[in-house]
Amino acid sequence: MQYFREYYYKNHLGIPDMLFQREIGFIPFNGTMIRHKKFDSQNEIENFVRRAIPRHLYYSSSYYRFPDQHKMLEKEWLGAELIFDLDADHIEGADKMTYMEILAEVKKHTLRLLEMLMDDFGFEEKNIRLYFSGGRGYHVHVESDRIYTMDSDSRREIGDYIKIEGLNMEDLKLLDDSYFEYGILKKFNIYISNFYRNLDENYIKKVFPKSWWNYLEYLEKYYNGEKIRDFLSNEKGNKFKLLIKQNKSNENASIDYDRIILGKILEDFKSNALAEIDEPVTTDIHRLIRFPYSLHGKTGLMVKPVAIGELKTFNPLDEAIPDVFQGRDVKINLKIDKFSIEMNRQNYNIARGENSVPLYLAIFASAIDVADFI
Repeated sequence: MQYFREYYYKNHLGIPDMLFQREIGFIPFNGTMIRHKKFDSQNEIENFVRRAIPRHLYYSSSYYRFPDQHKMLEKEWLGAELIFDLDADHIEGADKMTYMEILAEVKKHTLRLLEMLMDDFGFEEKNIRLYFSGGRGYHVHVESDRIYTMDSDSRREIGDYIKIEGLNMEDLKLLDDSYFEYGILKKFNIYISNFYRNLDENYIKKVFPKSWWNYLEYLEKYYNGEKIRDFLSNEKGNKFKLLIKQNKSNENASIDYDRIILGKILEDFKSNALAEIDEPVTTDIHRLIRFPYSLHGKTGLMVKPVAIGELKTFNPLDEAIPDVFQGRDVKINLKIDKFSIEMNRQNYNIARGENSVPLYLAIFASAIDVADFI
C-alpha cells in the first residue's frame, strides 16, 4: 500500500470526459467494492485517491444525471460508451501459458477487434481509445454518437459479430452473393479463396484420410459452368451454394465432401479471425471500467493508454511500469521454487528464498502472491 500511495502522490490520473457525470468506484486494500461516488474535477478525485489509496480504481462507462445515487433508476442513465474487455479469461489454453505468453495472445485478439471496429463498423481511430488494462489484457472504448444510446441487446449483436457467433452453413447457403461483398463474410470468402488457391494436400489428407484423392478429383468437376476448384478460388460469390446441388446424380457424395470441408474451413476461419471479448462487459450499459493511469492491484502496473498504431510493438512489461517504481532495489522472499519474467527489458530468474530485486518486480511478485516483502 505504501508504494501505491507514493505513486498516486507523484502522478496524475487520466480523466475521462464529463467526469461529473460518471460513477466512481474503488476497491480498498482491505475491503470490498465501494461505489456510487461522484467528483466534479481532476483535483477533487486525485485528492480523494491520495487519501483512500485504492487497490483498484474504476469509473462508469455510462453517463448519469445523478451518478452518486445508489439506485440505478435514480441515477438517470444518459448513455454509455461501447466497451470491450479482452483478457486471458476467454483465451483457450491460457491456464497453461506464462504471463508473457498471455499478453502476446490477448494482443492478437485486440488487433483483430480494432480491425473489425474500423473496417467493418466504420469507426475512425479518433473514436477509439485503447488501454492496457494493467493486468492480462486490454480495454477498448468506442466514443461516438452512434453508440451512446444503444441498449444492451444492440450491444450484444455487436459482441456476437466480433466473436463471429451464429455463422452456420445451413443459413449461409441461402444468402445472396451480395452478402459476401462486405464485412466478415467478405473476409471469409477471401479466406476460402486463399485456401483453394494454395491447396495443401496434407491438409486434405487429414480431413479425408481414406478418400483425399477422390476429393481432389471432385474439385475438377464442374459447377455452373466452371471447375469447382476455380469457383472456390474466386473471391466473389457464395461458396456455400455448393451445398444446394442441381445435379441429382451422385448428389449425396458431393454434398458430404462440401459440407465436411467447408465446415472445417469455417471453424478454422473463426479461430483465426474472431476476437475473444468478455461479452457481458460489452452488453452492460452500467459497467465500471479501470481508470486510466490508475494502478492494477494484482500487478502494480499502470492502466496505460496505447496509441492504436503502436499496439503491435507495445510491451506492457516495459512500458506500463511506473517511473516511481524504478531505480531502486528491495528484498523479497520468493515463496515458490523459481520465478522467471522479463521486465523493463531485463530477464529475471529468481530462486526460492531471499532475493534483492528492483522495486517494480517486487511489487509485481507480491501482487501475484509468489513473494513477500522482507
